[in-house]
Amino acid sequence: MPASRAHGHASGPAMPRDHFPPAQGKVPVLFWPLAFAALAASIAISAGWLVAGSGWLLYPTIAVMLLGGLPHGACDISLAAAALHCRRRDVAPLIALYVLVAAAMTLLWWLSPLAALLVFLGMSGIHFGEDWAMLPSGLLRAMAGMAVITTAAFGQQDRVADLFVALTGSPHAVMIARWAQAAAPLTWLVTLVGIEAAWRSGHRAWVMACCACFTGLLVLPPLIGFTLFFAGLHAPLHWQSLQRTLPRARARSAEHEGLWLTILTLSIWFGWMRWAHVVSPLGSSAEAFRLLSIVAAPHLALSLTIERRINLLKQAQ
Repeated sequence: MPASRAHGHASGPAMPRDHFPPAQGKVPVLFWPLAFAALAASIAISAGWLVAGSGWLLYPTIAVMLLGGLPHGACDISLAAAALHCRRRDVAPLIALYVLVAAAMTLLWWLSPLAALLVFLGMSGIHFGEDWAMLPSGLLRAMAGMAVITTAAFGQQDRVADLFVALTGSPHAVMIARWAQAAAPLTWLVTLVGIEAAWRSGHRAWVMACCACFTGLLVLPPLIGFTLFFAGLHAPLHWQSLQRTLPRARARSAEHEGLWLTILTLSIWFGWMRWAHVVSPLGSSAEAFRLLSIVAAPHLALSLTIERRINLLKQAQ
């Protein structure tokens, strides 16, 4: 779920592109238990105690990914309203934008799944790169974000290809997986520069956590490696930003919004899964990623809307 962030706290209307500044280089507490669980899963797979594609492994992972990741994007309306200083009655256009963009992404999956996959991967790379708030905006952040995708494609080539085919229903999705695999060395090369800069600037716990994520993406089944990053590192950063930046009452309101919208989203998703008779672990994994793409699209759209509004306010001052 995507955008560009400022360093430190913003003053006045000058809020950053992804609503609020992230906790620079601070590793969420939840990351370490998830890293331990991912390590245990790796050992179990290596020892033959668990099959990498089994439901015993993937269904709990899907639950952790969605329950740990969806709420941070479900607060978008409250966060956007705070950033733009909107009153409650002025929030309707934001809600309409959110619904329209989500509907457009859903329609794209129906009309052109391959294009939807490419859009999803591009959005994700941009968004994940913005977690590296200690780095300057631009190439370093973008490559660090794309490395999340390319590392999995490089280390888990066949599994990522199978996941992309399940997402799109097209054998041509294998080529997208191969493109991501081929891009891995370039993203690593640039990301190493960012890692070195982050390490020198004192964000060493962050660097170690990110390296653990990249290792997980390289050696673990894609869903497990991604969940470690997404639910353990990426999503909690947004919650930290929310708690640090918003007044207590507004932060609590945003948390309630995130909870109820997550419940609503999952209810609709479960209804779709039942109607479509999706029961296999691979199919369920694909549908979980499709759900993330649909909610990620308005997440980026609201971020861009906030940035455009802020720029107009700056020009008017």
